[in-house]
Amino acid sequence: MCIIYSYMNFSIIIPLYNEAENVNQLNLELTDVLQEMVIKNYKFEIIYVEDGSKDRTLENLKSLKNEIKTIIVSNYKNLAQSKSIMNGIEVSNYNNIILLDGDLQNDPKDIVKMIDIYSKKENILVHGFRKNRNDPFLTKILPSKIANYIVRKFTNSKILDHGCSLKIFDKRMVNLNDFFGDFHRLFAAQISKDIEIIETEVSHRARKKGTSNYGFERVFKVLIDLIFMSFFKRERSSFYTLGTLGLFSFFLSLVSLVYMFYLKFFESKSFVETPLPLVFIFFTLSGFIFFSLNLVLENIKNILKDDINKTKSYKIIN
Repeated sequence: MCIIYSYMNFSIIIPLYNEAENVNQLNLELTDVLQEMVIKNYKFEIIYVEDGSKDRTLENLKSLKNEIKTIIVSNYKNLAQSKSIMNGIEVSNYNNIILLDGDLQNDPKDIVKMIDIYSKKENILVHGFRKNRNDPFLTKILPSKIANYIVRKFTNSKILDHGCSLKIFDKRMVNLNDFFGDFHRLFAAQISKDIEIIETEVSHRARKKGTSNYGFERVFKVLIDLIFMSFFKRERSSFYTLGTLGLFSFFLSLVSLVYMFYLKFFESKSFVETPLPLVFIFFTLSGFIFFSLNLVLENIKNILKDDINKTKSYKIIN
């Protein structure tokens, strides 16, 4: 897939959850960097996605007075980082997307060199690599290393730091309906076979304010996501998987029925002398159950898809 880029327009999406102490400093650093880029004829919009924070994050966002176009998206409830990013992509006006964390551990200055790399090639994703992380080893760095190793093994990805939020990509590469789980951590690995991924080293700062929302549990979440990603990697694979199981069940019921009659007429064995009648009934019912479940799931999918298209999980403040 070849994409013709609008190199000059970028939507910067920043999910925020309980980051009231970091909002103003983050916005100051970011706008300083972007003002320098605007002079070079780049155009930006900043999209802050407030994810149901319990502190004054939303109030601090509303008080911002930016010259650069700024959109504030407020989720109706806490939806987690991945869904917040997807909501930001949905409201974005430009195709070129920049993802940035809201905890000040990413340095907005790294955006400049990433844009420089991104603007020189087509059909690429520029991905940050935190070579020197300023995080506690046991609670942050070690789980991240384990998670990265698992993702690389499951997806054959070459990405060194899947958890780095700093990324630039064209949103036309991404069908949001095809992704689930930790979108921000896994989507680059999912598209790496079709898209060139360029990793570039970025700086990483220690968190000074606020509390991290990630720990060792991320390893288990990533593992679960990867298992389901492998199972549902093909379009409508659940439909065909259940259908195949149903056909296989009916086939086994037919085999047991034929063998049962063979024993009856050629070996003179009564039906009740073997477990075959129960086996036949079991596999016949299993076949009907798999096909019925398929029909139910397809109906549920269609209903949910219609509801999702009609109902938004957020509101735009300005």
